[in-house]
Amino acid sequence: MTDRRHEEVLRVLSAGLRRGEWDVPCTAAISRARVRLGPESLRELFDRVCHPVATAETAGAWYRRWRLVALDGTALEVPDTEANAEYFGRARSDRGAGAFPQVRAVLLAECGTHVVFGAALGPFTVSEVALAERLWGRLEPGMLVLADRNFPAFPRWRAAKARGADLL
Repeated sequence: MTDRRHEEVLRVLSAGLRRGEWDVPCTAAISRARVRLGPESLRELFDRVCHPVATAETAGAWYRRWRLVALDGTALEVPDTEANAEYFGRARSDRGAGAFPQVRAVLLAECGTHVVFGAALGPFTVSEVALAERLWGRLEPGMLVLADRNFPAFPRWRAAKARGADLL
């Protein structure tokens, strides 16, 4: 997210406040506050706020009695710092290491709304399957989890069923 997006979000959120009651902080203040909060506070905020939101009328969110959710992984580039390279690692090929360190991310998203309600992040060297193990607790009864060929296996089906969900 660019710094301008942070400021725009805060501008919209504060639009109802009277002038002089509260001013939109500068970009540096937003970044410093995020560092002060640390990752645990942001993770707790995500866990409390991010959840499926589809209603019965939401197109593409349901199949018969199931709420459709998707499980998949990706890699995201992070700033090229020594700390990021050491912790997250870089993709490698026969031509050498990638230009940027990469975070491995596995996400649970509600189909129809595209709301991400579960996220597991780790070093690039950690497999998607290993990260997905952290997400089974986000499943609820009545969900149908759509996952690609990387995820099907009896232990994962059993983990989904233990939460009342089904795995496809």
